[in-house]
Amino acid sequence: MKASANVRQLALGKMDLELHIHWPDSAEKDLDAFVENVLQDYSAKYKTQAKSNVFNFSHLFSSPTGYAAGYYSYKWAEVLDADAFTRFQKEGILNAETGRDFRLKILAKGNSEDPAKLYEDFMHRAPDPDALLRRDGLIP
Repeated sequence: MKASANVRQLALGKMDLELHIHWPDSAEKDLDAFVENVLQDYSAKYKTQAKSNVFNFSHLFSSPTGYAAGYYSYKWAEVLDADAFTRFQKEGILNAETGRDFRLKILAKGNSEDPAKLYEDFMHRAPDPDALLRRDGLIP
């Protein structure tokens, strides 16, 4: 069920972004139809379609400091987690040098530099999104 779970999270992220980016200028009156259209490639086709969960998805607008088109960051955090772990797998889970590098280049820096730069300093490359798919057994 990993593939289904991944697609569900991607669909929620896409719905969040689409609602924040395109709904205001869409002139659409039917929110369910709008969501169904933007998510048509994210769900199986059934004889009867359930209503979208947009009205129950409190992450969208529940607070002024809430997600506001940032739900996709859950999936991106999983990508970074899975990818960073590959360095530990290659160099040894308990390798002191790798652990120290992670602490100094990621954790100790906090929000003092661009997170993408910190990640690349630690991994010596850009993130590999396929790491999540490999971890979840969806690709070899």
